[in-house]
Amino acid sequence: MQSIEHGDLDRLIASWEALIKEYPDMKRELLEKLGTELLADVRGEIGGTGTVQDWQERYRGSKNGYVAIRPKAETYKETKGGKRYAVGYVTNAIENGHRHRKPSQVKRDGYRYKERINVPAVPGKHFYAAVRDSLDSMGRQEVQALAAEIARRLEGGT
Repeated sequence: MQSIEHGDLDRLIASWEALIKEYPDMKRELLEKLGTELLADVRGEIGGTGTVQDWQERYRGSKNGYVAIRPKAETYKETKGGKRYAVGYVTNAIENGHRHRKPSQVKRDGYRYKERINVPAVPGKHFYAAVRDSLDSMGRQEVQALAAEIARRLEGGT
């Protein structure tokens, strides 16, 4: 049977207290790293010219509980006609797809006829879903490294 001396117990308690103080910073750093990787992956899935990619931002929960990628808040896109849309609304339409408006009657050469719309809806790109599916393997190595660091520090390493 092993015996624990008073000095060993003091060192163990001190290492736990130090770990408890430093853990929030360790978790924040992990979330920052994962958030950066997620943002790059979402932007890669979006593709295109970069406008919609630039609308995406990394968001960390107020108590460092999670990290998410979402459209920028309080940012708007204005159409040529002057109508404003929140970029989150536009991003959602691209992510999930959207229906077309009903064809309007257009007057050309004195005749009225309906415009042709060949598909009833635009399919979604599902870029958030694609990144979410790959998330399990993405952060596993970083989380394992954090767990190993915590275990090392609890065993008495510094």
